[in-house]
Amino acid sequence: MRQKLKVLRAPEFHRMSGRNGGQPYPAPAAIRWTRTDADEIEQGIIRAYFRLAGTSNERNGSRTVTVIRAGAMEARLTEAPSETCLVGMPSFWLEIYSHASRSVVASRGCSEFDEDELAAAVELIARAGERIRVDH
Repeated sequence: MRQKLKVLRAPEFHRMSGRNGGQPYPAPAAIRWTRTDADEIEQGIIRAYFRLAGTSNERNGSRTVTVIRAGAMEARLTEAPSETCLVGMPSFWLEIYSHASRSVVASRGCSEFDEDELAAAVELIARAGERIRVDH
């Protein structure tokens, strides 16, 4: 049975291991990971990309927002500071993070979020979402 994705209106707070000094900060309008509909995931990635502009820099100059979450798993989009990016290295990273293991379980770099990069990012999140349904 497929369920619809739910948009969270109220800010949720979480602690990020190794980032922002472990301080909680909001992940507004994140999408619950209850279904892996490619169009919804794509829209979530696009919204996260634009939310980065309004997000405060972390100590290392990067900015991170939550794209989508389910239980102990979430997808995060991080923008690396331009001064620390090496030539040819992507400035955006999409990570699948497990709060249970406190580690990144999958990631993908993106430079421009062109059609191919966006499709690959959607697939990364969709596969992680499928894995969550199998594991739970």
